[in-house]
Amino acid sequence: MKTSVFILAGMMVAVIATGQNQELKKIKITQPAFMGEYPNSINAHIQKKAEYPATELKWGVQGTVVAGFVITPTGELKNIEIVNSVSDAIDNEVIQVLKSTNGKWRPGVVNGEAVAMPNEVSVVFKLYQEDNFIEIAKNYLQKGVNAFFVKDNPEKALKYFNQGINFLPNDEAMLAVRGLCKFKLGDETGANRDWNRSKYLAKKNGTSSEIDNLAKIPDNSQEYDEMLRALIK
Repeated sequence: MKTSVFILAGMMVAVIATGQNQELKKIKITQPAFMGEYPNSINAHIQKKAEYPATELKWGVQGTVVAGFVITPTGELKNIEIVNSVSDAIDNEVIQVLKSTNGKWRPGVVNGEAVAMPNEVSVVFKLYQEDNFIEIAKNYLQKGVNAFFVKDNPEKALKYFNQGINFLPNDEAMLAVRGLCKFKLGDETGANRDWNRSKYLAKKNGTSSEIDNLAKIPDNSQEYDEMLRALIK
């Protein structure tokens, strides 16, 4: 059985803003760069070094890990955080590979000064190369939408949304609708986490937020009004 580790999105860099009433100044930003065996390519490094844990192979566990971290002004890699988890074993594999890059980074620079910058990598653990994670995730999304909006079964819907996001964790629409599902189940903290992530990805990608699109869905319930108020916060 052929198994592979695939690397998707590269790094995400913090947004820098000026004060509303201040004159806008030109800001020159240079992103952190990995200076290891594959200069400027943390993706290639992870693809070569990451191994599929034997237990996850045995049980057919696959999905996409998203890991965030910070590159300090001295080029150190700090504060690794799993943004989207697949399993403890797979998450730990990504963490260990990232730790091995500590000290092999050129820091990010803003207007000539080295600064700390948060970054992310997305790592796909796929059992079969022909598996299409986008189609798998869309299938779970459709099932979740049907369970949530048609059958009014948020508990079942949440299971479908979780499965879909396991394969496609940076999908704004799935994060937004899972937030709605969590909110209905009383998990406001989890809902806001998903909504904030969705809005962050929309801003990064320069697209309209799926949160704004969902807010246009007609619904007269008090619960939906509460959800909209939570979105505005």
